[in-house]
Amino acid sequence: METFYIKIADLNVKMESRYEKTRRYCSDYIVEAFDSDIVAKISDVEIDEELRLYESPHSREYCEGICLYRSIAEQLPFFDRFVFHGAAVSANGKGYVFTAPSGTGKSTHISLWMKLFGDKVSVINGDKPIVRILEDRAVVYSCPWAGKEGWKNNISASLGGICLLRRGKENKIIKISPSEYFDELMRQVYIPKNSEAMLKTLELIDALAKIVPFYLLECDISDDAARTSFETMVK
Repeated sequence: METFYIKIADLNVKMESRYEKTRRYCSDYIVEAFDSDIVAKISDVEIDEELRLYESPHSREYCEGICLYRSIAEQLPFFDRFVFHGAAVSANGKGYVFTAPSGTGKSTHISLWMKLFGDKVSVINGDKPIVRILEDRAVVYSCPWAGKEGWKNNISASLGGICLLRRGKENKIIKISPSEYFDELMRQVYIPKNSEAMLKTLELIDALAKIVPFYLLECDISDDAARTSFETMVK
């Protein structure tokens, strides 16, 4: 067992890992040893259970990484943070999260932002950013776990908007009330198994809805789709 330390979402995390691959995966976030806010550790049984979830073979190293992030996610709500399944980018000093079921086109959409708007846009995290709720604003953070593309930069930004993405024949975006799409949005939030952490997460989501604008984007995979979202959300 190896112990190393990472800093994510302005929290100190002690990682207890079996595999060197996990340390390499977290390399951009590793810091010197310190007093930890969160301890991420798992059992061999948890790795075995994770392995059984997949039809195709996965390595124990891969499953360890997934389980360790789940351990972190279970503890985040006690620090006013939670994991959001989405692609997060920064533009003009603000963060924007695109969320949708896997395969809908989040990664394609933010890649269009990067192509069209160049230096104005930076990827924060391509798949599982962390959102922190403060008194009057929210902040979106990167972390080592960033999906199959591995798009991540160890940066954060005040959250300027969350966009629910759907495929459509024409490109249009509207501002929405989160309550209209609550079930759909909830499926993109990590909900802890611990009952106290679960209730805390629901409180954080309620707070998020009051301080961050939400949008619904129906789009194809064209440059026009990216311009439509950028011009509405950023400008």
